[in-house]
Amino acid sequence: MKTNFKLSSKMHIFIIISVVIIAIGTLVGTVCHFVAGGYFNGGEDYSNYKCVTVSYEYVDFSSQEEVEKMCLDAFSKAGIKQNSVQYGKTNTGGVVVYKFSASTDDTKLLNAEMLIKATIDDSFGTGITLSSGAVQNDKALFTGIKSLSRCAIAISVIAAAHFIYFLVRYKLSMALAALLADAHNLALFISLITLTRIPVGPSTFALAVLCTLLTVIGTCFLFDRVRKNIKNDDLKKLSAFELTDLSASESLKVNALVPACLAALCTLLFILLSISSLSPVVILSSVLGALVCLVSCAYGNLMFIPSVYSRFKLLGDGFNKNYARAQKEKAKN
Repeated sequence: MKTNFKLSSKMHIFIIISVVIIAIGTLVGTVCHFVAGGYFNGGEDYSNYKCVTVSYEYVDFSSQEEVEKMCLDAFSKAGIKQNSVQYGKTNTGGVVVYKFSASTDDTKLLNAEMLIKATIDDSFGTGITLSSGAVQNDKALFTGIKSLSRCAIAISVIAAAHFIYFLVRYKLSMALAALLADAHNLALFISLITLTRIPVGPSTFALAVLCTLLTVIGTCFLFDRVRKNIKNDDLKKLSAFELTDLSASESLKVNALVPACLAALCTLLFILLSISSLSPVVILSSVLGALVCLVSCAYGNLMFIPSVYSRFKLLGDGFNKNYARAQKEKAKN
């Protein structure tokens, strides 16, 4: 049985594509590390920022909305616009933190601070009030070391279990291809994140683990078909390339449908969450990161791994033939 689905003949093209993307991503990340403040584009959680913090008391302001109106009026007069806002509560009032980009003019921020303080003083003629406003320059500290270490452990455990399972259930060539798939798809995901400069945040760790899990699922579908086709008497005469191409074509629909459905789900969640979110940009970054993860896995599982495995199988078949021939000659002697 032959198929027009000839991925094995395109192996060199897929290898070149992967190597070029990973190399360019590494180059861009290295350059940005020295000239743009970091290998990755740190998201809101991992980027430097300036902020105006306003602490208010209920004896001075009847509601949070009143404080917000005062601050927004001051920012408008100073000619600045906040990137995001965070709220906090105390026993006697609350805290509102307006974040600005690190490049925001300090003079404008100080003007906004003076306007806020002046508004507070004008509201309370005595000038005695418990409420206050202050400008801060905060440098982001990478606080995700624990998350990063747990992410690395999770990925290592998944990859090790993936290899051992394939080694026991299938063959060594399939286990090696599965291990290559884990490394390739993850490297491609990281490189595309670096290359596209999508903001990196805590969700990126989860997406890296998801990338490995999707790789496991995709390779299970592919190599299950390979295993069944190897045992099929009608397909025993097929070459390593033909058998791999046939198995890849049979698992194509499932391996394409899974990332496509997840991509549609990501898009739907973005639409729903952005309606009520105060910062749609943060949600968009997570959604774009998820889409990059899905693209990396789809490309790796559908194209790269089947084309490379055909060579693994060819080498394995050659080794088995040589070993069987050597055993026969040994038995004769």
